[in-house]
Amino acid sequence: MYVGEFMTRDLVSVQEDTSVKEAMLLLRTHRIRHLPVANGKTLVGLVSDRDIRKASPSLLSGIDKNDYEQVLEDTPVGRIMTREPFTVTEATSLVDAISVLVEKKLGSLPVVDGTEIIGIFTDMDALKILLSKLTAG
Repeated sequence: MYVGEFMTRDLVSVQEDTSVKEAMLLLRTHRIRHLPVANGKTLVGLVSDRDIRKASPSLLSGIDKNDYEQVLEDTPVGRIMTREPFTVTEATSLVDAISVLVEKKLGSLPVVDGTEIIGIFTDMDALKILLSKLTAG
């Protein structure tokens, strides 16, 4: 079994100049945790909900709500993304892809064809595979 059989092909991605605020809204709207960052179709990075949380100011620090919103609008995801994330191809075996997720403690692996982003394989995809195997009668 290979990544190409189970990856998510209907990608939600952003560009490097996309604001952190817009990325947050996309994550929430699509109920996802990882956004590939692309220049056209070329993968240049990956930003996660965790990256965004770490880069966001804390409202508990006393920052004004308007200032908080302004920081999110003014900060591009290119400043906080992971550059050169671990990637896989459609032909990567599931064993190899899941091993990388586990060993590196990652939540997702962008799927590429050369430098072109064509999908994403996430820990949720791996769990769906496991669930289908466990419930197959």
